[in-house]
Amino acid sequence: MEQQELAGFWRRAFANIIDLIWLLPLALLLGALAEAVNGGEMSGAGELMSNVITGLVVLLFWVERGATPGKLVLGIRIIDAETGGTPPMGRLVLRYLGYIVSAIPLGLGYFWMLWDARRQTWHDKIGGTLVVKTRR
Repeated sequence: MEQQELAGFWRRAFANIIDLIWLLPLALLLGALAEAVNGGEMSGAGELMSNVITGLVVLLFWVERGATPGKLVLGIRIIDAETGGTPPMGRLVLRYLGYIVSAIPLGLGYFWMLWDARRQTWHDKIGGTLVVKTRR
């Protein structure tokens, strides 16, 4: 694998903020649909449906573009930590589920990249991925 420049904390943080901005309306719409189907209350199944669909949208971006819109705007993408290529779908699913692990202890897993030599968050480690700057 050729040497690629790793993405820094602030670039990744701003990409996540951009992603939150475009994903929030989708999640709210899905939640409203789930409430309408359930007579005005959000059920556990409706919340699960909203989270699964949102997760599938993110995974689709990762598979097709190597990045979410926020990452694309800021010129970063996700790569396989070993090969530098596109990570396999199973590892991308693990990476997405790893967001939960990164968030649970007061977000420590997100900040871990500040001390990690490869700038990996916990979800990067779980998925075997790196986030690198794209070449322009």
